[in-house]
Amino acid sequence: MVKKLSKSEATQILGIAGDNTHNGNIRADEFLAELRGKKAINKFREMRDNDSTIGAVMYATEQVLRDVDLKVIPANDTPAAQKEADFVKSVLDDMEHSLDDHIAEALSSLSYGFAWFEVVYKRRVGPSELNPKKKSKYTDGRMGVRKIAIRAPWTVSRFEVDQQTGEVLGIYQEGSYAGINKHFIPSRKSLYYRTTTINGDPAGRSILRNAYTSYQYLNNLQAIEAIAVERELAGIPIARIPSEYLSADATSAQAAFVASLQQILRDVKFNEQGYIITPSDTYPDSNGSPTNIRLVDVELMSSNGKRNIEIDPIVRRYQHDIARSVLSEFLMLGSQGGSYALSKSKTDLFLRALESYIQAIVDVLNKQLIERLWELNGLNYDLMPVIKAGDVAPHDIREIAAFLRNINGADIAVADQPDIVEELMNIVELPFDKDLYTQKLEEKEEMAEEMLAAQQDAPDGQPQQEAPQGANANDKETK
Repeated sequence: MVKKLSKSEATQILGIAGDNTHNGNIRADEFLAELRGKKAINKFREMRDNDSTIGAVMYATEQVLRDVDLKVIPANDTPAAQKEADFVKSVLDDMEHSLDDHIAEALSSLSYGFAWFEVVYKRRVGPSELNPKKKSKYTDGRMGVRKIAIRAPWTVSRFEVDQQTGEVLGIYQEGSYAGINKHFIPSRKSLYYRTTTINGDPAGRSILRNAYTSYQYLNNLQAIEAIAVERELAGIPIARIPSEYLSADATSAQAAFVASLQQILRDVKFNEQGYIITPSDTYPDSNGSPTNIRLVDVELMSSNGKRNIEIDPIVRRYQHDIARSVLSEFLMLGSQGGSYALSKSKTDLFLRALESYIQAIVDVLNKQLIERLWELNGLNYDLMPVIKAGDVAPHDIREIAAFLRNINGADIAVADQPDIVEELMNIVELPFDKDLYTQKLEEKEEMAEEMLAAQQDAPDGQPQQEAPQGANANDKETK
């Protein structure tokens, strides 16, 4: 018989999310030793900064999402709610850095799995204040935000995690200056971005994790390729010396000569060491007379024929694997052709991923920044606005026009719905005055009602004028 769940048992935490996540170490559950702790941060940093494919993906992501419009939406249509929305806008505009800069830095969580920011607040006293803790463009006396300062992932030694709940309470940071902070930054004073919460790992999971193996092979292969090209162009240096120099009973002078020659052969490169000095002595013949055979001879040996292994296709394959792991394979389509339909589908998938990235950032801003501002200022939560992200990519106006023609053919009218018209105008980036449009609609309805009433009051036998409808009403009103 199954035991009934009690209320006390239902409210208790009985398990943990991962094997070692309770200790707060970075990527403690990772099965590869080279991707645990700070070694993982350093490796992902190397991948981001050294690999051209990963660098292109990260640059494209940052530039696209920096251009996304973030709007502050009031809680309702009341003047009080609009006032609080304006307050949030002023807070974001009153920081020492732009919001776009913060978005770009927050995207570092994609590379490292997490991004930690310390929020430095200030009292908004006025622009004449010299103290940065009080200096502001506004004089309402409320608590605002001075800056949202990033704390580099490679300076984080570990997370402070609640042993019972697994909740992240803060971070311990290395390299802090004495007197500025105490090496511990609590969560209540921070913005904490994390790509995923799988296994409850406080360090999240880098989107570059799946590209790690391909990156390692590609990196090694490119190094081998560079060496092979150098050897193919310069040749392999070969030296011929008397066998007695290489024998076990060679004199110290002969051994020193061999070591010196080995150093020369190892370092010989065009534009660095373009010459080799060898003795001009020759072998004597059986009679002791000089010959044309030199005692020491050096030459560069080049390969004959063509290699059976083509490196370039292997390199491209690993580059495709890296791009595919971060949904950016469309970047590689130009190198080997590709149809428009394939390119569009892959690009759309990448843009959908970007939408989830910017939405994750907006969720943190709403939860960890705006709510704490409301808490610090003691404001009414019913009037608390939210930040909403705009469109990541511009819409295709031709597709929108075709959609409107289709719904118009289905007798679905949208012209009398100001909210829909405003959204359409925003999509095509055209100016729109919603209040004026609403006023025109109301005047049009009043005119139609007056003409309908006039028709009903007209005497029998008199010609009746029909009330304008649809596009005809717009034409008559214009005339």
